[in-house]
Amino acid sequence: MLEALGGLALLVKGLSFLSQALAVVVGGPARRVLTWATARSRRAWLAGTLVGALTLNSTALSLTAIGLAESGIASFGSALVLGLAAKGGATVALLLAATPINAMALPIVGLGFLVSLYKRTQVWGEVVLGLGMLLLGISLMVQGLLPITESELFGLIRENLESSPLGLWLLGFALASLLGSANAVAALALALATSSALSLSAALLLTLGGGAGSGMILLLSTWNNTPTARRIATAHLGWKILLSIPFMLFLPAFTRFSSELAQQVGLGPSAAVAQGHLLYHVLASLLVLLLVRPLERLMRRVIPDTEYHISPKYISEEALKSRELASSLALREVGRIGDQLSEMLTETVKILARGNGDAADVARREEKVDQLARAIVLYLSDLSARHPGDSPLMLMMAASEIEHMGDQVRRMLRKQDKLYAQNLEFSEEGRTELADAAGKVLERLRLSLAALATRNEALASQVIAERMHLESLLTELRRSHLRRLEKGRIESRATTLAHLDLLIVLDELDQGITRLASLSLDLHRPLASA
Repeated sequence: MLEALGGLALLVKGLSFLSQALAVVVGGPARRVLTWATARSRRAWLAGTLVGALTLNSTALSLTAIGLAESGIASFGSALVLGLAAKGGATVALLLAATPINAMALPIVGLGFLVSLYKRTQVWGEVVLGLGMLLLGISLMVQGLLPITESELFGLIRENLESSPLGLWLLGFALASLLGSANAVAALALALATSSALSLSAALLLTLGGGAGSGMILLLSTWNNTPTARRIATAHLGWKILLSIPFMLFLPAFTRFSSELAQQVGLGPSAAVAQGHLLYHVLASLLVLLLVRPLERLMRRVIPDTEYHISPKYISEEALKSRELASSLALREVGRIGDQLSEMLTETVKILARGNGDAADVARREEKVDQLARAIVLYLSDLSARHPGDSPLMLMMAASEIEHMGDQVRRMLRKQDKLYAQNLEFSEEGRTELADAAGKVLERLRLSLAALATRNEALASQVIAERMHLESLLTELRRSHLRRLEKGRIESRATTLAHLDLLIVLDELDQGITRLASLSLDLHRPLASA
């Protein structure tokens, strides 16, 4: 039994080692393929299958697809199909284990080890080593299971398992959820079938459960993510579970088909398990192409947007026909991002003044800023493609500037949180000075945003002209902090790095506010002439 368990451990580690090494080898081209695949679901299927087969790491690819969807780069359908297709592509690893190459497992491990010793060929050596570990793990499982299958106890267990199709499916589901790999469960089923520990139909049931259960890792990984991520992960898991039902209902036909196909290629039960595993995953990725839209509507009902989720309110595809209308709507959306940034800084000023506040609200608003900024930049790129000119570029720069300022506001709060974690506190004078300076920066931000939204040149010019005053104020605050240090103030000495860093962040934030005002002046002319 321990030998079989050791084989399973070697198999799982081999899969991991192999997929990591392959990801390094094909990482660059794979990323370019994924970028190309985001446009359409059919492209996503081709890319997912190809990259999944090359890297054997479908989970990482599925999480990448979900990340692209969260970023607004990929649609729900493309991300879902990409993840499902990657599962199908990754099944090629098990097909290798079902061929005669399995008998060469130990020599392959040795060859991989030797090749990996040389720096230039290290990655390729790790690829070969991972493959050898995978094959050796399956071989050890078969050898370890053979003695067990002869015992009466195992005979009773096998009878109970094979008399309960749902139980076998649930066992495979639980194992895949635990191991995070459908291939690992399928390899275990392959070993059980090869050693006659399970019949072919029972091994296929175990494989089906593993195929469905492998989606659990996506759901768990995205549990605290955006609604978009949870919808894709839930649809992935739900679809795999749903599709396994007809395979279970028509299990005798599925078993005969897999067995006959294996016999035609001159292989035994191990090939039948691998081919059934491949068939299930490929069909899952192909059939979902027909149901992407209904699934998306269903997932939106099951997992609605939360109160903190934000999406563009003013921009629309129809407006892109008119340069003037699209530019005006994009400007309104940029102003909406500015409102979120203003609220972030307002709460941050309160936190600096009191030493406490709702930092979670600031974090949620930053996420909104990121979502909107990304959507606006993509929208403006479409506008620029249809109507070349300066306006889309200026608006894109404004959205990017606001998003960057949101990062700086979060940086200020992280400094505050770090002090709390160390049980440190600013001096009373230092905290007051920081809060006052942040308040002045907030006033200038509001003026700059108003100038942008109303195209008011006088306000924009005022923000630019007063930049020197703010810069002088920050310099004076540094001198004030230095005087406290010279007096040996304990609080000032303990928090000096955080204090000076916050002044730097406020300076950088104000520079961004000044640049935003300059963009307001640049925008006036293009928008007026558009």
